[in-house]
Amino acid sequence: MEPLILLGEGIVRATTPELLLATLIGVLVGLVVGVLPGIGPAAGTAIMLPVAVGFGGAAAIAGLAGIYYGAMFGGAVTSILLGIPGDAPSVMTVIDGHAMAKRGEAGRALGMSVYASFIGGVIGIVLLALLSVPVAQAALAFGPTEMTALMCFALSLVTVLGGRNIIKGFTALFLGMWVGMIGLDPIAGPTRYTFGFVALFEGIEFTVIAVGLYGLSEIFVSLGQETTGKLERYSFRSLLPNLRDLVECKAVLVWSSLVSFFVGVVPGVGSTASTMLAYATAKKYSKNPDEFGRGSIKGVAAPEAANNSASYAAMIPLFALGIPGSGTTAVLLGGLLMVGLQPGPLLFATNPDFVWTVFGSFWIGNMMLVVLTTLLIPVLAGIVFISTAFLYPIVIGLVLLGVYSIHYAMSDVTIALIAGAIGFVMLKLDYSPVPLVLGLVLGPLLERGVRRTLIVSEGNLSIFWESPIALGFFLLTLGVILIPIAMKRVAAFRALPPSL
Repeated sequence: MEPLILLGEGIVRATTPELLLATLIGVLVGLVVGVLPGIGPAAGTAIMLPVAVGFGGAAAIAGLAGIYYGAMFGGAVTSILLGIPGDAPSVMTVIDGHAMAKRGEAGRALGMSVYASFIGGVIGIVLLALLSVPVAQAALAFGPTEMTALMCFALSLVTVLGGRNIIKGFTALFLGMWVGMIGLDPIAGPTRYTFGFVALFEGIEFTVIAVGLYGLSEIFVSLGQETTGKLERYSFRSLLPNLRDLVECKAVLVWSSLVSFFVGVVPGVGSTASTMLAYATAKKYSKNPDEFGRGSIKGVAAPEAANNSASYAAMIPLFALGIPGSGTTAVLLGGLLMVGLQPGPLLFATNPDFVWTVFGSFWIGNMMLVVLTTLLIPVLAGIVFISTAFLYPIVIGLVLLGVYSIHYAMSDVTIALIAGAIGFVMLKLDYSPVPLVLGLVLGPLLERGVRRTLIVSEGNLSIFWESPIALGFFLLTLGVILIPIAMKRVAAFRALPPSL
């Protein structure tokens, strides 16, 4: 219980005017960053780094961290209303959240995103306080072999996320893995599949693909539909959140938060993989899995709880080990160094007040975001009722501006447009874009894990089953793939007429 007492003391210290102001500025900027497509928390924290460091000490890190988890809240807004992921972890929210918005339940979906984000944040903060040092030590056991097994398990979930046609799912998966290989070879160094374009040497930014694949393709499809050019009528009641959804989704919220926390604490995995795993798990163990993809409230609850819980989980390797597990935590590491602190195990011993005050600011920021986003839900949800004749030109402009602002390169805009065209074709041919995104995110991690493992073992494949952790993940992978096949065979056998 001592960590919870220390967290409580940190919350009290985080209520000073300076820290409250820094946290409020951080979460407000984070909301805006999350709402604007293509920017993402890493770019947001990097842009605000000089300003935040001016606060000094704990206030600087509280402000920067506020941008991080604030973007997790805000990323759901455009995902639900417009079908455009505000940042990478919001990709899974698009699937059911946007479907709900299109049938007039935008407020309900946004309300669940707020509830789920808050609950995921609370569980993430409590686990962060309880398990910082022990979980960080456990994460050290994940070498290249264990990471390879974990990625295989995650990629096996394409059987769940690939839609009804498994062949199409794996086709999209391999396309995503191929796109993830574009650029410099991470081990040997030569370029791959760049076709001579210098802009592709560093690979393709995930956010650029995600925005084009989900946001622009959805708009391209909608452009073929007839519009009235007038504002539609709507009921104010339809813009309000539904408290009963909390009861319906309570198990999904808790389970997704717990699973994503322990996945997200592993450096390099991040919130995006955690949300994919949470969504796949919620769908797999749902009593009505066919509802997912058509506007299931649980399809919004799972990824939104997961991405907030995982964002706090990423703080464990950062603070306890000094290892940034993502682009955003790398910026936070720079912020810690700029205020004169070296993150690592000694930080808890030499500057405990600083650590627990920052953790306390997380709790306060989480409460601020609940109030702010709840008050803004009716206003934000009203966007969905604006005629596409007015809305989509504005959205396309903001999307392309957001994509351009990532690297200030027109090549990113071109790639986003190409991704939008590919997404348009996939939607028309009934290919799910989720496996493509899964392959793009996890494919490079799998490649690096396999190659580093084989380098360590000098080509001996037995290393993959000598590790108990890796063996456990490989067995889970086989279970995910084979159990549904076996269940279908059993169901088909039972459906046969009885023999005479």
